[in-house]
Amino acid sequence: MRVLITGASGFVGGAVAAAALEAGHEVVGLVRDPVRATRAAGADLRRGDMLDPASYVPLVGEVDAVVHAAQLAVDGRLTRRRAERVFAADGVMTTALADACREQRKRFVYTAGCFDWGDRGEVWIDEDTPLDPSPMGVGHARQAAVLDAMTDLDAVRVAPGFVYGPGGLFKQAFVDQARAGRLRCLGRGTNWWSCVHVDDLATAYLGALTDAPPRAAYAVADEEPLRLRELTDLTAAACGVGPVGTLPPALGALFLGGTLTASLTTSFRIDPRRAREELGWRPRRPRFRDEVGEVVAATP
Repeated sequence: MRVLITGASGFVGGAVAAAALEAGHEVVGLVRDPVRATRAAGADLRRGDMLDPASYVPLVGEVDAVVHAAQLAVDGRLTRRRAERVFAADGVMTTALADACREQRKRFVYTAGCFDWGDRGEVWIDEDTPLDPSPMGVGHARQAAVLDAMTDLDAVRVAPGFVYGPGGLFKQAFVDQARAGRLRCLGRGTNWWSCVHVDDLATAYLGALTDAPPRAAYAVADEEPLRLRELTDLTAAACGVGPVGTLPPALGALFLGGTLTASLTTSFRIDPRRAREELGWRPRRPRFRDEVGEVVAATP
């Protein structure tokens, strides 16, 4: 296939581009800065801006399918206002690409996320769990409703757990903080997190492109959910740091912003059986605890 991947210079989009190229697909990578698209070597890179549909909608006519993995980057604390900027940019891009895919009868794979279900406590989450988003999942939930309303669009939604690897939020919020001596567990840490390695997630996208039935959705996570406290301690140990303390959520909001803090303290325990049954997806890294040392070592 020839696939348009938005955000091909990003943490997730770059991994999807690399996996698609390795699988023999042709990739048109939409990026803001081609220099940063290190994992998309071999892709046909095009410059684009999420807020300028004219910079990417014409590319839909050049490809067989679209993977939307771009996200607007914002600096500083993630306040509600900054989060709304992220959601608005995603809304512009999702609607424009979905309309073009519907008109040209192309598959559209949309990136959702672990915060879309909200705080589910001890309950397992799957694709049939209603969306009741935490603050960081509000934008994805809006776009899920938009895509659901396009009944003649061949859309597939991929909703990963917490994506880790040598980059992304895992680097910023865990590894970098541990190396600087600032890592703390946010809140009591009794909430569940389901994780997925970024490279395993990329192979799930390939399945969504080629094997998913139209209008499917997949929750993608590894085999072992962890309490946030254990995940934090495992990461600290991998960074050579002793047991870390606790950061009260109210104080965390001062440093991270209330929107991000309220989301990170939610519980998402994901059952990924549908991806395995329908896509034949099997994570090569089934447990975070077995991979965190290698990931930290590879993180710049």
